Formats: sequence, structure tokens, C-alpha cells
Amino acid sequence: MKEVVKKLIGKLIISCQAYEDTPLYGAHYMKAMAECALMGGAEAIRSCWPQDIRAIRELGDFPIVGLNKVIDPSHEDDNYIIITPTLEAASAVIDAGCDIVAIDCTIRDCRGKEELYDLLKSIKEKYPDIAIMADCATLEDCIFAEQTGMVDILATTLSGLFKPLNGPDIELVKQIKKHCKLPVNAEGSVWELKDVKDLIDAGADMICIGTAITRPHLITKRFIDYNKEVRG
Repeated sequence: MKEVVKKLIGKLIISCQAYEDTPLYGAHYMKAMAECALMGGAEAIRSCWPQDIRAIRELGDFPIVGLNKVIDPSHEDDNYIIITPTLEAASAVIDAGCDIVAIDCTIRDCRGKEELYDLLKSIKEKYPDIAIMADCATLEDCIFAEQTGMVDILATTLSGLFKPLNGPDIELVKQIKKHCKLPVNAEGSVWELKDVKDLIDAGADMICIGTAITRPHLITKRFIDYNKEVRG
């Protein structure tokens, strides 16, 4: 197990991301958001795009999980790979300073096992010391990712992509721990303190929290919607 992966065991990873259509978009804001997370005790940050990672790296020496979302507005559905889909996309965030690169490792009609294997191989050949986090949606994704021998962490990041979820995918974490040996990052829809305990009980080796901490407009919307629901 790589040293940077060992540093994540038993920890919370805080995801600091903002899209262009939100007020906090931009490297300066994401650096400030990451600094707030570190002040609160976070020991690892997950961040998207080279400019944000480069800015956050200025805050010190701590694990950064980097990803590079390549969003194509011409696609009318979700059946294409967004999270670090190419070697070029991976290189951009690795060169910006991340220690772990997150790769979409879902098996889909638009990209099968052979193409995914080739992508992972190309990254490992160019960056043999970089750890790879496999962002997965299903147990099948996780099993294949582990079998390639080229990933270091299995993540449930995309488990809500093809099925509705009301909270974190605790059952998937249990299944991954049952069938795989690599460390598991539980990620997605973690809103409550109880979610953290449930994921730990399920066997999660680390947990990533994003929206519930670092996306103020969605945090606000959650409370607004609940207020309307209670008041009828």
C-alpha cells in the first residue's frame, strides 16, 4: 500500500469543487474553501481541475485527490465519461500537484473493459508513483478495477449515477468489502453524522464528504425545502 493511501485510512476527505454556474467557482475560492476544511481538521482534500489543485497545493503538504471533469454540453445524456476520461486529463491534474488521481472506472456501453484497462495502464506507465482512486458505480466495476492491479482505492463515488439513492450506498460498501481487498472510499450523499457511523460500520476505510460541507447553495436549498415540507 502506498504511503499516501495509508494516510487516508480512517480519515475524512473533504471535496472542494464548484461549477461555473455557481458563485464560488474559481481557484481562489476553492483554495479558501480547502483552507476552511483544513482549519476544521480535514487531513485530505478532493479537488477538480488543474487550476484549483495548484492553488490548494499552496496550502501545504497533505493528500490531495485530484480529478479532471471534462464536461461536453453536446451530450444529451449521461452515457459518457466525465471524471478524468483520458491520459491527458489525468496528466493535467497530476502535474498540478495531486497525490492521488481519481478515474471514472465504470464499465459502460460507451467505454468497455479493454479501453478502461488501457487508460489505467497508460497512467501507471507515465506516473508509476501516483496512486489511483477508482470511482465506481457497481460491485462489478470495483472487482474489475481491482483485477487490473493498477488501482489503489475503490470508491463508491458514482453509485448514484444509474440508480436513485436516499443517502450513502451503505450496501455497496458492504459488498465491496466482502468481495475486494483494496481500501474502500465511501463517497456520495453523506449528509448526516449518522451516515458516517453507518459507513464505518459497513467497513469504509475512508469517507469523502462534499456537498454537505462545501456547496452552500445546496445546503441552503436542503433547509429551505425541509421548511416548506414541514409547513405544508
